[in-house]
Amino acid sequence: MQKFFYILLFISTLSNQIFTEQAYGLKDSYDIRVDLQGSDKISINKGMQEALKTLFVKVSGSSETLEGLNDNNLLKNPQKYVSEYRLENNEKGELQGNFLFSGRLIRQALIKNTLPLWTGKSSTVLVYLPCLTETVSSLNENITSNISCLNFKQEIQNISATRLSYPVFPSMDLIDLSSLDLLRHLPTNIFMSRISKRYNLSDWLACFNKDDFGIVLEKPYCISSINTNPNSLEKTFNELINFINNEFQVQVNNDLQITVPVIVRNVRGQEALNEVLANISNNILVKNLNLKTIQNNDIQLSVQVLGSKIDFRKIMIANEEFDHSPDDEDRIALSFIYKKRI
Repeated sequence: MQKFFYILLFISTLSNQIFTEQAYGLKDSYDIRVDLQGSDKISINKGMQEALKTLFVKVSGSSETLEGLNDNNLLKNPQKYVSEYRLENNEKGELQGNFLFSGRLIRQALIKNTLPLWTGKSSTVLVYLPCLTETVSSLNENITSNISCLNFKQEIQNISATRLSYPVFPSMDLIDLSSLDLLRHLPTNIFMSRISKRYNLSDWLACFNKDDFGIVLEKPYCISSINTNPNSLEKTFNELINFINNEFQVQVNNDLQITVPVIVRNVRGQEALNEVLANISNNILVKNLNLKTIQNNDIQLSVQVLGSKIDFRKIMIANEEFDHSPDDEDRIALSFIYKKRI
């Protein structure tokens, strides 16, 4: 019972960390590190392209963005997005490039080319690896299986970091093992659906490094909470994260411009007013804004935006300084609360 409490405490702490972090797609700048073949101009430019490719996937929230990058030649001149870079060696003495990208230029490129912008925060995925708890009789097989399992776990952690996701591995204590024993002869997705409720996580990944006869596979496979057809880790994981992130993506219609009435509450004083106006003016979708009225601690604005009202609302809510106001339901105006001064 005490162990279960600590599990829930860990999940609760992790969820709170994710809830309070800034939306990755709205950051001012991005520091991306990649390995380099050499310190010559060609190697640096190639590394810059790889860093930009990684960043576009992160900021868009979808691995499918890579197709759009090639179609729109967005990787052709990566240096125009870089404000500075430096070369350094890692702990193994290998040469790496640290590239600092402008957040605003990255977002402008995505929106201009009708590619998605991710306004969400990092997801948490429950990951089940049966090999972490299995025991085998043969010592040689045990060594081979353990190496395969640990390497596979590291791959999962690496791809999770690339896609800004937190992997959580079940503790496989008596409660988990009891569930596994009861459901051993049933499909894996039934076991995962049950165990995921215990960890209060709806998104899960189950990966296997052995076939039905217990032979270690050269290429392990995975299934997920959205697709139980076995496939490679990369394909399965990217498909899952793309699905999770889809709800918080903005894909702007560049031909659409509208004017939205906006109410911002809790604007206390001139300094707060200046901060609010500057913040909204810097919103990537805002073309123009006018202050209409000030009443007590509420202000009303007329905001001209690129794209739709829903697009603008998503980005505003993703901004760490604003929160959605519950009284904007069924209103023509969008209503937000300025959190910085609360």
